[in-house]
Amino acid sequence: MSRLAAALALAAGLVAAGAGRADPPSEISVKGSFLERCGGCHGIGGKSASVLVPDLRDQVGYFLCTPEGRRYVARLPNVAFSAVGDQRLADIVNYAVFDVGGASTPKGAKPYTAAEVGRLRKDPLTVVDLTAQRRRIVEDVIARCPAAAGLRVYGSSPASAGPVEGLKP
Repeated sequence: MSRLAAALALAAGLVAAGAGRADPPSEISVKGSFLERCGGCHGIGGKSASVLVPDLRDQVGYFLCTPEGRRYVARLPNVAFSAVGDQRLADIVNYAVFDVGGASTPKGAKPYTAAEVGRLRKDPLTVVDLTAQRRRIVEDVIARCPAAAGLRVYGSSPASAGPVEGLKP
């Protein structure tokens, strides 16, 4: 009986020690959430038919070159209206920006916090022409980070952009 009591006391202590503390999401679960919520359009690895849907691979991090670009990412309708909590959304956006975005993410860029994402998603982009809004932000980002010029591919005419990888003419 004393062994059982000791085991129960140990289990209760472990539960109490972990109460109120959320374990950080595993990379696999965040990656899975990214694939489920973003990969259908942006591609499994963030590489899409970039004339039709913006590439994220090695590009999305450039948006952190300007404060407006940073806000833009979390205010996009499909991000802001995502049916996940603020912390989970911050984790997904951080995965997209820091992992999928790769070298495009500026050195010293700070990860999004749940509080920041929560505040930004309450003010989603609702402009009628989201593509024009993106173009304006992209030009500001390129002025600050010239290497971001590849962000211009999205929204260009298919004829001027060349063939789309994986699609037959």
